[in-house]
Amino acid sequence: MNNPDVAADDADLTLGVYHGWWIVAGLFFVLTISSGFGFYNLSVYLNVLADTRGFAVADVSIAVGLFFLVGGVTGMWVASLIRRIDVRWVMIGGAAIAGSALGLIGHVTELWQLYLVYALFGAGNSGVSIVVATTLVTRWFPGPNRSVALSIASTGLSMGGVLLTPLSAWSLNRWGMETAIPWFGFAFFMLIVPFAWWLIRSSPHANGGATAGGGHEDSWGYRDAIRSRFFMLLSAGYVLCMGAQVGSIAHLYNRAETLAGFEVAAFAIQALTVASILCRFLGGWIVIRVKIRVFTLVNLLVQALGLAIIALAENVTMILIGAAVFGGSIGNLLMLHPLWLAEAFGIRDYSRIFSLSNAVMVLGVAVGPVLLGVLHDEFDYSVAYGVSMGVSLVALLVIYSAGKNPATNTDL
Repeated sequence: MNNPDVAADDADLTLGVYHGWWIVAGLFFVLTISSGFGFYNLSVYLNVLADTRGFAVADVSIAVGLFFLVGGVTGMWVASLIRRIDVRWVMIGGAAIAGSALGLIGHVTELWQLYLVYALFGAGNSGVSIVVATTLVTRWFPGPNRSVALSIASTGLSMGGVLLTPLSAWSLNRWGMETAIPWFGFAFFMLIVPFAWWLIRSSPHANGGATAGGGHEDSWGYRDAIRSRFFMLLSAGYVLCMGAQVGSIAHLYNRAETLAGFEVAAFAIQALTVASILCRFLGGWIVIRVKIRVFTLVNLLVQALGLAIIALAENVTMILIGAAVFGGSIGNLLMLHPLWLAEAFGIRDYSRIFSLSNAVMVLGVAVGPVLLGVLHDEFDYSVAYGVSMGVSLVALLVIYSAGKNPATNTDL
């Protein structure tokens, strides 16, 4: 059986370009669509659902949390599937489920309907999101270019916020949920499928569906990796880190809209995503020269600073500065998690190791929007974002306690 985790030099070339870079291009576009209509648009949907359906912010926040929770759990199944079958079929199936569920959001009238479609949306989105993307980049780039490739591919996550969130907010404001959101679902499917089919391949030596191989002396086995102190503390730290991050993103549009109107709110999302893009590109270069651990801790400090500014914001300038500072940490923290796990444990069982850590992390991602929603309803957004800043600082301490990379166990 061919091993998908082979060296880059052994792969075929397409038009004189290593095909791994075509994979990166395809993933960039897929992540732009999935995050634009999913991750970043969740704050827009939250605002519209609360205004037009009369749902409490906390109730819609539970649906957002369900989106992430179901997506994280489903991601473990996706990691298993892409070891056995052509990853393109997984992505097409995910796009079909997610697009259908997204289209139905515009017609929900009851909370149970909202929770159901958000759960389906999260399940489908896991097939066209971070687990698939990081696994493919890890397979196709075993060398030092991995961080650059991952920074480019994952920049699609931020680009979705730049391109699609303002357009979505404008469309919803002009045509309403019942008309606009079904078109969002249609676009989700129709835009992802051709790029996934034409550009994505399972591995450098894919033969009808790659199966992750072994034989890497510098790689950890799955069971030993997940039992290590490093894995446990890093995953726990990311539960806190991403809970604060995603909860704050999910409520940023509503926070800014309450302060200064929907146009400023859309611009705040753009400021956040532009900063994320620029800093992620820079981060892909920095992490080749700076230890991942140090760079991760610095980005957690930046996240805490941005959240503090948002918490204290009293005018348009402060909310936009806070969004930009916060955005400077988002892309890098999301990129550093899979990159650090690949560096620490190798590529042999990477998809399973990362998918488990990602599923654990999603517990925080699911709770974050709910926590901020409850704090908003009970107090206000200043308190909510202040708590989020504190959670980010606790995450920094936990990840610092994880220590350096674990020593490689060559007997695995």
